Amino acid sequence: MNKFLFIVSVFFIFSINAYSKDYEYQQFLSDNLLIPVIESKSDSTVDIIEFSSFSCSHCATFHNETLIELKESDVFKNVNYYVVDFPLNQAAFYASIVGNCDLSIRPNYIDSVYENYDVWTKAETGEGIIEMLNSYGLQHGLGEDQLEVCLKNEDLQNKLLSLQVDSQNIFGVESTPTFIVGGEKVQGNRPASEFIKIISKKLKK
Repeated sequence: MNKFLFIVSVFFIFSINAYSKDYEYQQFLSDNLLIPVIESKSDSTVDIIEFSSFSCSHCATFHNETLIELKESDVFKNVNYYVVDFPLNQAAFYASIVGNCDLSIRPNYIDSVYENYDVWTKAETGEGIIEMLNSYGLQHGLGEDQLEVCLKNEDLQNKLLSLQVDSQNIFGVESTPTFIVGGEKVQGNRPASEFIKIISKKLKK
């Protein structure tokens, strides 16, 4: 875990907080080969990119409350929903690695980590946190050997950290959750009604 903390610290030290308004968010999705956690089948869609940290209580509240309400709205069928990892500490970075070991379980893993936020974040030891974060992946079909290989994959770790730095440099992401809704930046866990209003406006263009 100390190695992860060192890597995260180094990337933040050398990152530059510059927001390029000329950079299209679609290009960000394309450049990084990002796939939506939830993909719309509608002909008219709006992309939502969430920059989140698994250790962030406001992110957990968004997933456990706001997102559920948003999913029940009429406009959500038009949403392509992306989650970009922006880990703020060691535990979040570890969870991000596990959550990207197998993209087929990623949506369920994200749900499990946030649904159990008050459980794993209150573990008495770092080993306890790791054990629980691993278990959420294993229960959704991640193999133990697959997990072990994934945790040693430095290319994956560097990719996650590079994506985080790009998120900060390109979009000015500094806190979580931060959202890009159809190209419009929204900071913090706003009420579902605010997201619905923005999505509706984008769909009418």
